[in-house]
Amino acid sequence: QRTTITTTSTSTSTSTNEGDDNDIVNDNNRELEKDQEEPEFIPVTDCLNWLQDLQRALRRDSDTYRPIGLLLGQWRVVSQKLLPLVVNCSYDSALVLTICKILVILTKPTAEEARRAGGLVLDVKSGKVDDGVIREQIILRDNAIAQSDLLMEYKKIFVRHPTHHYAFKSNHSTKASKEKQTQKSPKQQPGLFSIFTSLLATPLSKTGSSRTTTDHHTIELILHLFRNLLSISPLNTYGSSEKARESMALHRELIVLMKEEMVLDVLMVIGQEVERRENEGYNLLLMEILHHLLRSQDPTDVALSAKQTPPSTSVPVATPNNKANSKKGARKTIITTSTRHTTPASSASNSLRAQLQSERQRIQQTVSSRHSHFGGTLLLSKPGGRHSYVSASGYLSQHHYHHSDTKDGASTNNNTTATASHTPTRRKNKKSAPFVGSGKSSSLHSRHGASLASSREMASPIVQRAKLALNEFCREFVGQCYGPVMKSLKNEFRRDSNRLEEGDRFIFFRIVWFFHQWWRFADRSGDDSFDDVGGGASGDGKNKEVLNSVNKGANEIDGGDKTAKGSAQNLIFTMDVFMFNLVFNSVDEFIERKKPTELAQTVSLYAEMIHMLQNMYVSKDPTERMMALGLMDRIFYAHEAMDRLPKLLSRWTPGTYSREYLCDLVECTHVTLKLLDANAERCKSALSDEIDRKRPNDALERMNITASEFDQNAYFMRKFVSNQIVFMHIQLLSRYSVNSPHVNRHIAAYFIRLCKFKINKGDGDMDGFDDALGKNELATKTSTFEPMLYNIGMFTVMEKILNDTTIRDNEDFSSLLMFASSFMKRFARAAEMNPMLYVEAMFKH
Repeated sequence: QRTTITTTSTSTSTSTNEGDDNDIVNDNNRELEKDQEEPEFIPVTDCLNWLQDLQRALRRDSDTYRPIGLLLGQWRVVSQKLLPLVVNCSYDSALVLTICKILVILTKPTAEEARRAGGLVLDVKSGKVDDGVIREQIILRDNAIAQSDLLMEYKKIFVRHPTHHYAFKSNHSTKASKEKQTQKSPKQQPGLFSIFTSLLATPLSKTGSSRTTTDHHTIELILHLFRNLLSISPLNTYGSSEKARESMALHRELIVLMKEEMVLDVLMVIGQEVERRENEGYNLLLMEILHHLLRSQDPTDVALSAKQTPPSTSVPVATPNNKANSKKGARKTIITTSTRHTTPASSASNSLRAQLQSERQRIQQTVSSRHSHFGGTLLLSKPGGRHSYVSASGYLSQHHYHHSDTKDGASTNNNTTATASHTPTRRKNKKSAPFVGSGKSSSLHSRHGASLASSREMASPIVQRAKLALNEFCREFVGQCYGPVMKSLKNEFRRDSNRLEEGDRFIFFRIVWFFHQWWRFADRSGDDSFDDVGGGASGDGKNKEVLNSVNKGANEIDGGDKTAKGSAQNLIFTMDVFMFNLVFNSVDEFIERKKPTELAQTVSLYAEMIHMLQNMYVSKDPTERMMALGLMDRIFYAHEAMDRLPKLLSRWTPGTYSREYLCDLVECTHVTLKLLDANAERCKSALSDEIDRKRPNDALERMNITASEFDQNAYFMRKFVSNQIVFMHIQLLSRYSVNSPHVNRHIAAYFIRLCKFKINKGDGDMDGFDDALGKNELATKTSTFEPMLYNIGMFTVMEKILNDTTIRDNEDFSSLLMFASSFMKRFARAAEMNPMLYVEAMFKH
């Protein structure tokens, strides 16, 4: 293996302070100046040829195992050779492009076989798998983990490169900070990302036939590099929360860096002109970049971040200056602590002994959880040359269990307690665990402060800066790029392009869902880009009230006379019949193929589209109102309705879906029913007796006639009333302490609708039965669906709510407490008249 790059160092000798007698301070100053003086890389004559040889070798590397890539990672070629060459030779475009090709190959996502091997669970207990197979599986898994760790290392090298440290010092404007640094230090080197983005200036400036094939390759190469860096994530954290938090922090730093280095501005430029013929080939690549950019981000938090005070603290980054300062501070700490040995020896020994004992107890208490972060195996040697593999988690839990039994002479009662606490828990059935998932909750469906992890993240300044950067990007993207990008992507799905891959539809749904939910909670006050298309937004009290209700998440319509302050604007490009058809067909496909994760994302998008349909319905713009009526006619009122909500409600089963999925279903049900109620009231007042229902004058009149003939009560009774749907709402209400206030209100609204829905109205064929009953109470009393709620599950939840002292003075639970108390009073009165209700409460109705 020959040396690929020849470098020369131009570091200068450090000057010492003659009047300083402190040797430690002088050493620190020398180290600081040495770290600040980075070596300058000067390429030799054959440097480009050697880089091209390295590129050819990497192209022949195995895509699954990548032995050459792992070897280069061990040699630290990227951090010690390639990136310094990019910084010092940014003037040589051919050299930088060749290095960029090498970096794209090194940072490309792992192969599907490697990802499966990284998450492989080894069967070491059953004895059905041969030891040789287990050894091969261990080799494959270790190789996949090594690839993932190397990719994370590359991402860290790019983000925390010395040329990027300015981006994390403060949250001021990037241009102002860079201008100040340029004035102070004329020799300031450009950022690493800015060097790559500068390569796009010339190709993007060319349009039409003037853009050559080389220009297209350059644009795709830089975009692929950004896509690869954004897509890097740990292959498997093995339950380690620390590793997951570190990965998220690194991703947020990358978002801030891309904002400061104007990478997001380049994406905006490409998105604005993606419909041009020379740019239409970048639409799917841009979709992947958006997907990875918005990965693991909550659109509600991003939208509300603009209302919070930006942090003023700087973010620590691993730069040479910080390293030198940390060394300097460490030496000062040693000097100061060496002069403070004035405490008695007895107190020092007692404090050390107490500290040692507390550390031992902490280790013993967390031994199982600590080692469960690692997914390794243990090779045990047995007599006769035999070997057996034992999983780390099982071995450590068993060891901890035996240690607890014999610790400190435990008694029999203690042994019994240890047995009960350390016995492996059995898998809960679906009735006892109705929700599945990782436990992550969105800000939209959860109360503020319900998750401790989210509160810790909010305290970090880099989190706030990343959210602010994304919020600004979303505002500009929706105003300038959303329409062209979504039209281009919809054309790919409409013609079923061969460029589409298997997971592209899921990615497309998540991007559309993100922007729809972000728009619903974004602060659009004072922004002209969000005014009505039909001529400006009015500022009356009703509009502000509706806007506040939309931003709070209630989204309840009390009538058709209210108008919302913003309009759908560019989001209207994803509110057409084709988009709804794509969502409904995906629902059918994911249900048939049993893909709960993809189905949950599709339902989340459908809920946001229903919210947008409601906003278009109450909009002041006549075009949006007409579009809303046309969509409602196709979804609900047509002879073959497109609506899939009843199907989704009937297919819900406990222990299959997450709580977030059920929250989306309940919210979608609530908005749908309120929208149908509002449209029914509007149609009654809009239609007169003189209208010829058989020959409508225009499309609006035809849609009003169709909506007025729609039997909403029968639709609700047939599609939304069943014992299974009631059980679903009860299960979600059991998480009332975690649910957001509007989710609890929607559940209570559904129960109130059941209690007020009149079954016996005395019309049609029921008149004969009423006459036959005469003056009996059953003939005069109105029947409702309230007895469906008289079951033991509902009473258990009501008992928890009424006896919970922590929510009595909380305004978020006032409506829920009011409903619970009135419901139990009505049941008490009904049970007093009919004691058999106590028996019927034990059974389903």
